Amino acid sequence: MRLLRAAAIVLTLMTSFAVPSAAQASTRSFVTRDGAQLRLNGKPFRFAGTNIYWLGLDENVGGIDYPTYFRIRDAIDTAKGMGMTVIRSHMLVSSGDPKTLLPSKEAGYNDAAFATIDYAIAYAGKAGLRLILPLTDNWAYYHGGHADFTKPYGLPESAFYTDPRVIADYQAYVWHVMQHVNPYTGKRYIDDPTIMAWELGNELEGMTPEWITTNAATFSGWAPRQLIAAGRRFDIDPDTLAAPDVDIVDVHYYPPTAARVRADAGTIAAAGKVYIAGEYASNAAGSALLDPLVADPNVTGMLSWSLFGHGDRNGFVQHDDGFSFHYPGDDARMIAANQAQIAYAKALGASVPARPAGTPLITAIDKRGGLNVLRWRGAAGADGYRVERAPTPLGPWKPAHSGLLSDNDTPWTDLTRPGNAWYRVVTAGIKSEPLFAGASETVLVDPLESFGLTSGHAGADIRPDGGHGGDKAWMSWAVAGLRRVRFDVSGGRHHDLAVQVSSDGTAWRTVASRVEHGAITASTPGAGHVRLVWNSRAVVTRATFWAADPHPVTGRPAAFDVVAPAAGATGVIGPQSFSWGASAGAGFYTLTVSRQPDLGSPVLSVTGIEGTSYVPARGLDPATTWYWGVRATNAAGSASTPVASFTTRALPSAPTVIDDFESYADSAALAAAYPRNPGGDVVTPTLTGGHAMQLDVTAGGAGYAGVTRTFSPIDLWGQQGIQLDLDRSATPASITIQFVANGVYWEYTLPAGTPSGRVRVPFTSFAQPPWAPTGALDLTRFTQLSIYLGGSDSGRLIVDNVAAYPV
Repeated sequence: MRLLRAAAIVLTLMTSFAVPSAAQASTRSFVTRDGAQLRLNGKPFRFAGTNIYWLGLDENVGGIDYPTYFRIRDAIDTAKGMGMTVIRSHMLVSSGDPKTLLPSKEAGYNDAAFATIDYAIAYAGKAGLRLILPLTDNWAYYHGGHADFTKPYGLPESAFYTDPRVIADYQAYVWHVMQHVNPYTGKRYIDDPTIMAWELGNELEGMTPEWITTNAATFSGWAPRQLIAAGRRFDIDPDTLAAPDVDIVDVHYYPPTAARVRADAGTIAAAGKVYIAGEYASNAAGSALLDPLVADPNVTGMLSWSLFGHGDRNGFVQHDDGFSFHYPGDDARMIAANQAQIAYAKALGASVPARPAGTPLITAIDKRGGLNVLRWRGAAGADGYRVERAPTPLGPWKPAHSGLLSDNDTPWTDLTRPGNAWYRVVTAGIKSEPLFAGASETVLVDPLESFGLTSGHAGADIRPDGGHGGDKAWMSWAVAGLRRVRFDVSGGRHHDLAVQVSSDGTAWRTVASRVEHGAITASTPGAGHVRLVWNSRAVVTRATFWAADPHPVTGRPAAFDVVAPAAGATGVIGPQSFSWGASAGAGFYTLTVSRQPDLGSPVLSVTGIEGTSYVPARGLDPATTWYWGVRATNAAGSASTPVASFTTRALPSAPTVIDDFESYADSAALAAAYPRNPGGDVVTPTLTGGHAMQLDVTAGGAGYAGVTRTFSPIDLWGQQGIQLDLDRSATPASITIQFVANGVYWEYTLPAGTPSGRVRVPFTSFAQPPWAPTGALDLTRFTQLSIYLGGSDSGRLIVDNVAAYPV
């Protein structure tokens, strides 16, 4: 989305953005530093926060582009809804790409990129949140980094900290950013108290004492009422502690522990600096991490990585780095982590809004098998949604389903009422505008927050704060089978707006239109293209298009059959999934599994399945014959597969050896099979008498030591846990058993001081570590075993006869 200030303006903001006046903004206080603490209005300022790195430029939109104003608002509102009071954002880490602030040294500055940054800063200020803004990055991600300053001179990245030309370019860039005047606030960035701190860069690994001191002093001189932050990746940079003008020292944690955070905070506070955890793995948030930090005044701020809000059309924006999160949460683990962050924020004095921010918006009603399929865009902080249906826009409105739906349930199919209907989406009493869909038509809603749905435009701009019309401005859309359109209009002279249609998108003709309730409507039968042309001060806020169902139902679904488990299959594990062939014309599928050939008294019955497969939450009883079938349904009727049977695999009766250490010729072979974790303390594996593994640990600063063996996949399905023989007589350490199954990590820790002997740990006792991505336990692909010793003492552990045991 390129933001151009041109003749005609299309309003994007569906809820008004009332920018504070200059007088109001000037009364807001800057956050100040008092030794190792921050203060706001004379009181200590501690905070829960999060990272929303993409606010100025995004990589999650099918390419690199500017986020819509809706997404900026929604993410900031979500952070506020969780009690966050500070956001850290890389939105000013913006170089090296044509859409960044500094595409290249040769191209110069691209001030058009400030549009989303300006808006995000102003909206964050309106919401009462503070910002920490890194100024460059150690890493060459899509938004650029310090290498963009060294490349023009053919220098290595390390020259960023030493070459005078590079340093001058970096400082000139920072000056350009800091001096920029935000049109929403009328303030230079350096005069805006919303910006709490400027960070010298994200995770800068090569900073020298001279570089830190010089730049911190320079930037502090330019922005004397704002703070300067600095830090590297996983530990404390000692040079930041000594730099006089560095106010905040930033440390990152993947994973975090309360002990490590408190120790680092103590070190930084002792040096007279403010401590923050600028990034920590969000999935590690919990009472064990955060509760001990509440009472520690040295811990000023904890900022999780990283928050994503709603998508422009439906659901949430996805970014799978293992640590991104949505609110309220996609699963039980994320929900618990989010609640822990909220509890931490509340414990530090933050308030949490009682109601969601924003209003749901139905963005499309599609057809599948003649049934209505709704997409809606959610409201920030909504716990759930109710889709309501009515025969008229005035009601009577009734729930179209039982219970509440989540943002992950859209698109949602109305399984029970094909035909004409009005719909609205409701959360916490907040109602979307009603939308009608006929029995044989689809609906597309464009909130005009980007040009993403348009096929062309001229003289039109996307702005969040309204605007004016101009000379010969137009926007067009390509919609197959278009029947009628509606353009919601605010202000201006409606008769200056014309609706035109075209069969090829080239030759246009004006069609009759009428004004109804602040909107222009027109019939467009048979047109594949439509455009709106205007020359007035009118502001168009939304476009809605009704079109013919591209796949109308002509009869009940076609015949189809089951695929897997195959009819008559034996030794089936789980099954891990059911699949079947596609039935032409199907709107949805219903899966039924039973012990009876007639599918009576089903143990599994799931309806509303859109695709041709289903993954059950748990496996079926072993050593049992099961019967199953699938029914396809559309608006005209249904069709079913023949009933098929399969038999599940019996549970194992004998242990499966993981490693008995009998196959190693000598200690060198053992050490090659079990390399140590290089991030931990020194541990040496040797083959000891009776062919067991002896682990000798030399204590160091890491506080743990471990070895790992990788296997070709071992099938441990049906086994109940892991057993191993341990001689712990020569070590006081806790012992962590960790394994990887189908790419997912699991671990369990045996406390220090427990006796030696045979140990059994059920698989139900293993948990996914907080630093690792989540996933289901799939024991059919066991690929890695690790043994870790924790603590700060040297010692010896002997391990033998590692196996998976049955019931």
